[in-house]
Amino acid sequence: MDRKRIEWLFFVVFLLIDLYLGIEIWRSPISLSSTAGTTSTSIRAEMRADGIDLPLHLSHKQQSGYYLAAKNRDYLSRKTNGLTQVTTHYSKADNSLTGTPKAVVLLNGNRKKILQQLEDFKNDPENVPYGKKFVYDQSMSGDDTYCYVQKTSYGQIYDGDAQLTINVHNNQITNYTLSYMGPISSVRESQLIISPWHAVKAMYTDREISNNSRVIQVKLGYSKLTEVRGSTIMLPTWLILVESKATKNITVKRVNAFTAQILQSGSYNVQKN
Repeated sequence: MDRKRIEWLFFVVFLLIDLYLGIEIWRSPISLSSTAGTTSTSIRAEMRADGIDLPLHLSHKQQSGYYLAAKNRDYLSRKTNGLTQVTTHYSKADNSLTGTPKAVVLLNGNRKKILQQLEDFKNDPENVPYGKKFVYDQSMSGDDTYCYVQKTSYGQIYDGDAQLTINVHNNQITNYTLSYMGPISSVRESQLIISPWHAVKAMYTDREISNNSRVIQVKLGYSKLTEVRGSTIMLPTWLILVESKATKNITVKRVNAFTAQILQSGSYNVQKN
């Protein structure tokens, strides 16, 4: 294939991506100002009446975010030969890698010391490929399950295709599972996104926050939107952690930071042992 045909192919692909994203924005217009006739104060009062507690400082300030893209490629299978300290199994079906330490890896000390030992383990390229590309996320972790998410210069990715989970039993690393998206790039210029308060309000008005619960954290990340021509497209997402006052169970739900729509497929529960 000559150079001109390659350039033309790339032009067509990015034109299709731009067209798709344009349609998404057009289909889901939002007003980034307060909803007419409904003040923040009245919404907060309604939430208090429903037994819903909010963080003390929930920002009303808008930020900016990007549409991101990652090429769908196999980054892991070719790394298995270099993993000399673990026994590996690569799954082509979901492009994930499982590693089991060949020698016993014991963990000791308090939580902070254990996290440092796990950090040293994952950052060793003979244990985990691309380990330094991942950062610990407490909200997705349990007592014996330590979850790490892929970091980028744009923010952290919250998706099963960009995640490292290290499993521990009796203070010993039993195994890990890894998925990696590879390099991430922006598709469009940065755009304004809704504030954390706007995201929580959208969840409440859509009846996605149960009565007698507390919002314990609101944080920004990136989640998968769709796949286009061999690339995964991601968008900025507010992740909202809600704890039931009765059961102490934590549910994490996602809000599209461009449109304020609830992403039902992105919700999950945090399992605490």
